[in-house]
Amino acid sequence: MDNIKIFEVYDDNKKYNMNVFSYIPKGNVSDMKIVFVLSGCLRDALNYLKNWIEVANRNNYIIIAPEFDREHYSIADHEYGNLIDIEYDYSSQDIYTPYMKYSSDINKKSEWVYDIIDKIYLEFINKNNLKNDGYIIFGHSSGSQFVHRFLMFGDSKYCRMYMPANAGLYTFFDEEKNYPYGIKNLKDYDNVIKESLEKDAYIMVGDKDITTDDLNHMSTDLEEGKTRIERGINFYNSAKSYAEKYNLKFNWKLIVMKNVNHDNKKVVPFAVEIIK
Repeated sequence: MDNIKIFEVYDDNKKYNMNVFSYIPKGNVSDMKIVFVLSGCLRDALNYLKNWIEVANRNNYIIIAPEFDREHYSIADHEYGNLIDIEYDYSSQDIYTPYMKYSSDINKKSEWVYDIIDKIYLEFINKNNLKNDGYIIFGHSSGSQFVHRFLMFGDSKYCRMYMPANAGLYTFFDEEKNYPYGIKNLKDYDNVIKESLEKDAYIMVGDKDITTDDLNHMSTDLEEGKTRIERGINFYNSAKSYAEKYNLKFNWKLIVMKNVNHDNKKVVPFAVEIIK
């Protein structure tokens, strides 16, 4: 645990120094892969990082876990990338399944959250004198919402592998629905969306992730599926159909994890097998 460090990266939009946790195993750091780990709705970045320490030691991974704390980053930021403004009502549901009212207006790209990931990466490798080989990003639950939308809209220059696992909601490749359910009002970013299908991405779903108690269940949510595994599979098929419609190269893979429920610790071994 002594190798866990914390550093700050200034977020220009928030005017705030974000806390970022990192872990570097002992060994030759020049040979290590860099893995970003995005936490779930509890925003417990340090706990998520700790879940990766054992596999980091065995496989020579550097782990970076940004802390999108609730004080500075709303659900609109953390899960939806601040592409749109969102109103919340927690009066009838708990924090996991708030009622949401989505704006149809897309915010300026400069206001989106995603650029902070590449900024963290560049500052980290410069600080540690590492070569620029790119990074891998993993997210579970709410972190998976961040990662799959980062995949679709982030347009990162340095991310070389995306692993969203067990998201509760997805943005489908649906040209008849507005964001966040579809891409109808994102026509200005058509090229970025299409190029995302060529990226090295793994849509990870647990075959036992079938509880619905802490799942968004407005009528529009249920159209994606009743459970997280249904929604993940339907999202993957939506991307595949979109690629076929426009004759695009499709590099995504669907990973169904056996005997995995909504537990990020159980997902880690499957993520390691992908990274290998």
